[in-house]
Amino acid sequence: MSTFFCENCNHTFEDNQGLKKEYKDYIYGPCWKYIAYCPECKLECSEKREPKPGKAKSDLSMDCGSGGCQGPACSRF
Repeated sequence: MSTFFCENCNHTFEDNQGLKKEYKDYIYGPCWKYIAYCPECKLECSEKREPKPGKAKSDLSMDCGSGGCQGPACSRF
């Protein structure tokens, strides 16, 4: 069973009859995704996916306490 999310009515539901929809993206070319129809509003919904963890962001604060390279207080320049 796959989990789907309806952006129209903010409803999360499960469906074992998901359909494979093929489409062409102008950047990536031929693509596909699983869709299902919302049981409440009957609109096409995409499969719910958890966001991938992002890359670790570097800390921009400096030892001088200015919060970055700003003016003469910065020790980098």
